[in-house]
Amino acid sequence: MTISWFGLSSFKITSKDLTIISDPFGKASGLTSVRGAADVIICSNPSLDWCNNFSSISGEPFLVNGPGEYDIKEAFIIGSAADNKNLGKSTIYSIEVEGIRIAFLGPIKQSALTDEQREMLEGSDLVLVPIGGKDILDYEEASKIATKLEPFIIIPHSYKITGLSLNLDKLDKFLQEMGGKHEEEEKLTLKKKDLVGEQTSVVVLTPQR
Repeated sequence: MTISWFGLSSFKITSKDLTIISDPFGKASGLTSVRGAADVIICSNPSLDWCNNFSSISGEPFLVNGPGEYDIKEAFIIGSAADNKNLGKSTIYSIEVEGIRIAFLGPIKQSALTDEQREMLEGSDLVLVPIGGKDILDYEEASKIATKLEPFIIIPHSYKITGLSLNLDKLDKFLQEMGGKHEEEEKLTLKKKDLVGEQTSVVVLTPQR
């Protein structure tokens, strides 16, 4: 599996026979619109223009845009309703591909996970978590929620990067909160057998343009 990041909460998850793109954004964000082919689009908030630029994704992707269970090719996806009073109804997801479980938290704003959400995400190998504050999780909330899931890897997203027009916090506050140690990767390539040990690491992905 390979994971790359476009910016905001938009990721590309690629396995041998499947490509997933999450929360494709348009040029209103200040960034170049997310483009590419996908088998599956996962949308955290269909009413939010950070997440719903579906027309730029080519192919005939299956759209996952709310709570429920989805069994698509080699991926198993579960969605659970999440809170964001300012940005509208959201969904968080558990995504399992090639035996690797990913907790995907999009633009949510809640101080802690509900029991239902925690049960769904328990045992996740990776957590993709927003950290930019204001209308989404801030660095302290994100750190608390992500570390409680005890994943092998935490990947922050939805923070200030060059070109982004949205007023989000920078990455440094979150890194300080997590102890300062992190790895920087252009893309993250993983196999299930690589996920061993007890320590959680933070991986910062370079946004793809």
